[in-house]
Amino acid sequence: MKIIGIDPGSHRVGYAVLSFPEGMRRNPELLAYGTIEVAPKTPSPVNLLQIRSELQKILSLYQPEHAAVEELFFVQNTTTGMKVSESRGVILLTLGENQIPMVSLTATQIKKGISAKGNATKKEVRAAIQMILGFKDLKGHDDSWDAIACAFVGRSLV
Repeated sequence: MKIIGIDPGSHRVGYAVLSFPEGMRRNPELLAYGTIEVAPKTPSPVNLLQIRSELQKILSLYQPEHAAVEELFFVQNTTTGMKVSESRGVILLTLGENQIPMVSLTATQIKKGISAKGNATKKEVRAAIQMILGFKDLKGHDDSWDAIACAFVGRSLV
C-alpha cells in the first residue's frame, strides 16, 4: 500500500509518500518527501495553480493508493487561514480528480498517533519519526516531517 501524507499551506505544502509492505501496517519505506514551494506573495490563483501542478506531478510519479491530509487549525489570523483553506481545497480537488481516497486528520490526531502526545512539538514529532520509523536523516522543512507523520497515522484509517 502506498499513501501520500499532505500538510497544506498557502505557499508551502509538505508531502510524503510511504509504502507499506504487503499486509503490514508498520515498517514503511519512505519513497519521497519534501515541500511544494511557491514564492512568498505569489497571488491567488497563481499559487494555487502551482500547488496543483506540482502535486499532480508527485501523484503521477508515485501513484499513491490513498491520501491523508491534515485538517486546518487556526485561531487568530483568519486571512492566513482562508489562504490555507484555498490551498487545501485545491489539494482535495486534485486528489479527487485522480480518484485517490483520502482521510482528514487533525494536528492533534497526527501528533498523538506518532508521538503519543497530542500537544507534541515539531522537535518531538521529528524525534518520533526518527525513532519509530527509523528515518534518521530528515532534512528540509518541518512541513515535510508533518506530512510523514500524517501518512503514517493515516495508514490506519484507510
